[in-house]
Order: sequence, then C-alpha cells, then structure tokens
Amino acid sequence: MRLFGQAAGVAVGSVLVFWVLQAILSRWLNFQFTTEPLSTFLEIYGTLYGITFAFTLYVVWSQFNSVQNGVKQEADVLEDIYRMTFLLSDRISAQSLAQNLREYVEAVLGSEWLNLSQGKDCPFTHDKFVTLCQSLRTVPVVDARDQTVFGQMLEAVNRLTRIREERLTSSLTRIPNTLWDLLVFMSVALLFGFILLALPDSSNPGVFVGTLIIALVGGSIGLLLGIVKDMDNPFVGIWNVSAQPFRVLSDKMH
Repeated sequence: MRLFGQAAGVAVGSVLVFWVLQAILSRWLNFQFTTEPLSTFLEIYGTLYGITFAFTLYVVWSQFNSVQNGVKQEADVLEDIYRMTFLLSDRISAQSLAQNLREYVEAVLGSEWLNLSQGKDCPFTHDKFVTLCQSLRTVPVVDARDQTVFGQMLEAVNRLTRIREERLTSSLTRIPNTLWDLLVFMSVALLFGFILLALPDSSNPGVFVGTLIIALVGGSIGLLLGIVKDMDNPFVGIWNVSAQPFRVLSDKMH
C-alpha cells in the first residue's frame, strides 16, 4: 500500500542518515557527549509532539466523519422528498420534481464529487440544487392532503439546505499550511533527536539497536503523517468518503 511505502521510505532514509553520521563521527575516536540533556529534551518535545499530533488527527478525523454523515443524511432527506412526490395530486408537477431530484443526484455523483476532490465548488450542481428548490416551492396545492405534504416538503428542503451547506463546508476544509509545516518540522526534529541519541554508541550491538529504533520511529512518524495527509482530503487517497448512499438513491429513482 502507498502509505506503508511512504513509511518504509522515511524509515530507510532515517537509517541511512544515521549510518552516514555514524561513519563520519566514528573517525573521531574520542567523540563522546552526555545523553542526559538530549533524553530530557526528547521527553518534553515528544510530549508536545504527541499533543499536537493528537489534536490534528482528531480534527481531521472529525472532518472526515462529518462529510460521511452529511452524505448519508442528505441522501436520506432526498429520498424522503422523492417518496412525497407520489402523494401529490398534480402528477405533472410531481414528475417534474422527481426529474429535478434525479438530475441533482446525478450532478452530485458526477461533477461535484470531482470538484470537491480538487478543493473547488461546483456551480453546475449548485444550479441544479437551486432548480430543485424552486420546483419544490412552486408545487400547486390542490387539496388538504397536498397542503400537508407541501408543508412536510418545505421542512425537508430546509433541512436539506442546512445539511448540504455543512457537507460542502466540511468537504472543502483542509489542514492549514502553517499547521502542516509545524507537524513536519516537529517530526524531523524528533527523529533527528533519536538519531543523535543513538550516535555515541559505536559498538556493533549499539549500532544494530540504534538502527532498529530509528527505523521504527521513522516508519511510525512517516505512517502517521501519511494518514493525516490522506484523510485531510476525504475524496482522494486510501480513506475515501463513500458515495454509496447517493448511488443507492439514484438507482431507486430510475
């Protein structure tokens, strides 16, 4: 998988840096330094890194779930409206409304899904949504049953508007560049600290243990960064928001 390949690349690169520094410093036979200040630094810095990373991962995960829940809720409301069209007395208006529902769902699955993956709005789908809302609000009310259905439809379209706006906002939200740069910088600093911690022991067992630790730390950091970056865009990568609720709805309406 791509994420594990990236993690392996970070691990291999970290080990190579460690070996190069070990080879250079091994020429200084008297090269020694106390590791206590470095250990204290790594302990404090690692705690700050963990807090920062946990906060970022929580925000990204919440955003991802918000988009997925929004897709499911929007599809449910659209299906409710579609079912209500069968209760209207004016069949011409009902069929027109059902057609607008189908066109909107197709637009979401087509152009909007692609545009959101690129971090852009979709004017075409927005126009389809406006057309849907206008056709719903102009449904003729013939009798008392139509009046009841029309009231429920208005309530549904208000919920639909709110859910759609929340879904689009969550879909277009990305990690700020400053926060991402901070994560990368802290990751490099933490990894380099572990490399320095393993340098003084130039014996074969020490180099072996240092290599193992640095590979594990580097791979873990690379994998965590890859997960955050992958989930930051819920439409591209390994973890994707599923459009299945819209596909199921589209099948029901055809």
